[in-house]
Amino acid sequence: MEYGGKMYYFSIVGDELKFLNNSEIRLKVLVDLLNGPLKIRDIDRRSLLSYSSISSNIHKLCDEGYVEKIHNSFQLTNLGLIYITVLLDFHDMISAISDFSDFWLDHDISSLSVDDLNKLSSLEGSELIRCSSMDIYRTHKEFKRLFKNSKHLKVIFPYLHPEYPKLIRRLILKGIKVELIVSKDILDGFIKDIGNDVVKKGISEGNFSIKYLNEDIKIALAISNEFVSVGLFKLDGTYDQNRLLLSDKEKAIIWGLNLFRSYDEHALSLILD
Repeated sequence: MEYGGKMYYFSIVGDELKFLNNSEIRLKVLVDLLNGPLKIRDIDRRSLLSYSSISSNIHKLCDEGYVEKIHNSFQLTNLGLIYITVLLDFHDMISAISDFSDFWLDHDISSLSVDDLNKLSSLEGSELIRCSSMDIYRTHKEFKRLFKNSKHLKVIFPYLHPEYPKLIRRLILKGIKVELIVSKDILDGFIKDIGNDVVKKGISEGNFSIKYLNEDIKIALAISNEFVSVGLFKLDGTYDQNRLLLSDKEKAIIWGLNLFRSYDEHALSLILD
């Protein structure tokens, strides 16, 4: 019964989306009206569309309840605002998925919740850093560069790379705030490589925290005020050191911060002797 009900609503939504998507002019009008009320001639000036085609489609949008006429101008109704917002978000999500289809297809995404996946549109416009035969350490070098330039860093490490504890050690000694989450099986190794004295110093001075999770972590995540980077495991269970998804866009950074927060809420704090 529930499935049938959902299919009924999918059908209704499908009809609504078909009405909007079947006309590039209607979509263009809705996008233009996002910035506020406009007259038909204002929309005409902004595009190469004919005045008659704009007029015809804007009145169809009025008939369907997406647009309303106020005096001599047209503006979005609440319904129109909701639909165009959803459509633009859907467009960004499809772009984020299709642009990196092989990244999502052959990697383990179990580390991402349904909510994280629902907000993949936040990663639209990201860059996929790849290693090549000409530069087999490209992702590693990019990661190091980002670390060195960070002022405040939140990091999730799923494995112990020999250079990353050294990078974190340098940041702590510089007084840069670092929040670190690792799996329990590499916790001692991280502390040892950073240095017990440096870990204690960072924690006591309030610019370093290290937490751990008892279960395996299937994602590498780093966020600062300027970037977010995402690394995943391949389907065979090995971490893919040859590809790194990177973005400096605010919406992507917020997506990363929310993901980090979800791990941080379940992580256990380190208790020093």
